[in-house]
Amino acid sequence: MASLPSIDLNDDRSRAARRNLGGFKKMRTSKFLRIIISSLSAFVVCYIALYAFVWGQGFVEPGSEQYPTWSNVPGVHMRGDLRLFWSVGDGTGEVNKQQAYARGFEPVTIINSYADYPNNQKENMYPLISNRPHNPWAKPPQFERIVRRNIDIADKNRIFIHDIELGYEEDATKAWADPVTRAMSNTGSFDEFQQAYYSEWASWFALPLKWAKEQRPDAKVGIYGPQAFRRDYWGIAGKTAKQIDGSHSSDERIWQYIDNYVDFYISSIYIFYNKPDSVYYMAANVEENYLRSRGNRPVYPYVWLRYHGSSLLEGSREVDPYLVEAMAIVPFFSGARGLALFGYEPQFKSIDSAPYRRLPLFMSSLARVASLSEQISRGKLVLDEPAHVLWNSRRPLIRRVETSANECVVMIVDPWQEDAATSNADVRCGDKNFTLQMKGRHITLALISGNETVLY
Repeated sequence: MASLPSIDLNDDRSRAARRNLGGFKKMRTSKFLRIIISSLSAFVVCYIALYAFVWGQGFVEPGSEQYPTWSNVPGVHMRGDLRLFWSVGDGTGEVNKQQAYARGFEPVTIINSYADYPNNQKENMYPLISNRPHNPWAKPPQFERIVRRNIDIADKNRIFIHDIELGYEEDATKAWADPVTRAMSNTGSFDEFQQAYYSEWASWFALPLKWAKEQRPDAKVGIYGPQAFRRDYWGIAGKTAKQIDGSHSSDERIWQYIDNYVDFYISSIYIFYNKPDSVYYMAANVEENYLRSRGNRPVYPYVWLRYHGSSLLEGSREVDPYLVEAMAIVPFFSGARGLALFGYEPQFKSIDSAPYRRLPLFMSSLARVASLSEQISRGKLVLDEPAHVLWNSRRPLIRRVETSANECVVMIVDPWQEDAATSNADVRCGDKNFTLQMKGRHITLALISGNETVLY
């Protein structure tokens, strides 16, 4: 969930791993193989335990770098319809939230919709769901009561988000094979069952959204969990458009029933790897959700100044500077109309300091966008080539927003080149070509108007 991110078990590699592990049951394993399996199981158990411990204790960042005081964190004022949201929880209660609001962020309400915090999780619905991932008709009897209660007691903010990260069996043929599920579906054929199956699973998301709109008529409502294009890295890297659409066909099966209940789309772009690829990963995921929104509703990506907690390589440390800059800027040139900054730092209790060392860099990068936000807000995003194509060919990411026949806001970055290197890229604005320089892995932002180019 957004407030407690989990290991992504729905990417291509994880699904393949689960299929392969299922095959072990049919194998005659040698003693050596049994030892290997036992060792891997022990490793997984230890990792999960360590992961849970880290989340329970909060993060301790290595190194001697001091946390910045709030006086060193610049404010940002977005114009037009561009927005910033603060979704960071720490040990200061409301104190640091108010500091963030004073610097241009808006509050957001996000609830763990199936949880039961008032009763110490006695009626938490996730354990019940995990036992029946193939039967969407087996809703717990407390479903509506718990969800409506959680909506009612939540903070009253203008942006309201359900956090529902529900694992279910995506293969309807496996669910059809279960006689109890098939009987409860009241369907007569597999084709009829398949449509009803995805529609019923969608109701687990759509009903909470519907109830939020009823109980919070003044709020804009969205959902963290299912997405029009779910977060993906390995299913995009090196893939064709046809392959990407194929691996994400299940997204549409569910989202078609959810779409009418959301006021905005969310794209989760937490970073897993300290690699140039991560710049394109962010661009591609935002872009795919933007295209599926058809421009009818804004896309608000969720970002995090730490590497995702499931990254064994990075260990939940703060994101490297070039990726901090990219997460602040690239989404706005991939279709986003805002950003939500997530964080979970219960161990952080300083009321004088910001909870992230990279926050000043993040804010100064956002300030560059803010200085062009009026033009970006009223302009038209031009995607000459899909992000995944540029990713696969290791070419610079070039994006422009056209505001008139001879005015454009341009963003270019080449995260593949060395920090000390420079290179040029040709960009087109109107009927003219312009050459812009890229320095290292930094992003170049420029406003081209007529024959004049101004860097930001």
